[in-house]
Amino acid sequence: MKYNTRTFLNQTDSPSTGSIVCFDGRIKWSMKQNEPERTSFVEIADCQVKVRLHRTCEDRAEDFIEKIKKMEKDLVSFREHLEKAL
Repeated sequence: MKYNTRTFLNQTDSPSTGSIVCFDGRIKWSMKQNEPERTSFVEIADCQVKVRLHRTCEDRAEDFIEKIKKMEKDLVSFREHLEKAL
C-alpha cells in the first residue's frame, strides 16, 4: 500500500513555494537495487531549504510514528501561541 500527499502551503497566487510531502511506500532509490524497499518520510520545504524526516532502517514503525506525534504536538502548540498573540 502506498501513501503520497503533497500540499502547497502558500496561497495559489503567492510566488513562494512552501510545501509538505508525506510518503510511505516501496521505491527503488537506484537502478542498482534489485528490489524496491519501503520508505517513509515527511518533507517540509520553503523557497530556500528543505527538511526531510525519514524512517531509518533502525527505526521501528512505532518510533517513527512517535516522532510524527511529537512534531504534530509542537506545531499545534505553536499555532495556538501565534493565534493568541494576534
